[in-house]
Amino acid sequence: MANEKIQPRLSLSILCDDVRQELGGKVSLMGLFETISAHTFPVLHPRFAIMNEWIAGKGEFTARIKLLAPDRSTVLSESESRFSLFNETQRHRDISIRYNTTFAVPGTYWIEMQIDGAQVAVLPLPVQQIRQQNVH
Repeated sequence: MANEKIQPRLSLSILCDDVRQELGGKVSLMGLFETISAHTFPVLHPRFAIMNEWIAGKGEFTARIKLLAPDRSTVLSESESRFSLFNETQRHRDISIRYNTTFAVPGTYWIEMQIDGAQVAVLPLPVQQIRQQNVH
């Protein structure tokens, strides 16, 4: 029983412009967002980060994050990381940076989180077209 593997839970998933590791182990998140807006398409989003926090698990795990097109089957980008939790009180923050992501059309894109190949969450990422506004 001492080597029993316990599947972790995804306690949070955050989209932001940047993540910085600070002195003393703190993490700073800059520019949290839920939606991407653009005037024209396709649009290139130069950089964004996805931070997932895994808790209440024990053992070695493989986390995967997929960015899916509105059809939910086309994979635009994917990242994978391996981590270990030695007891159920530990946390693991998985940070994935995406560079130069092209969103071809407006619509709802999807961010899928997996642990050891099993889907644990899918979050919507609305990408919307906005009208150009004149500033007076």
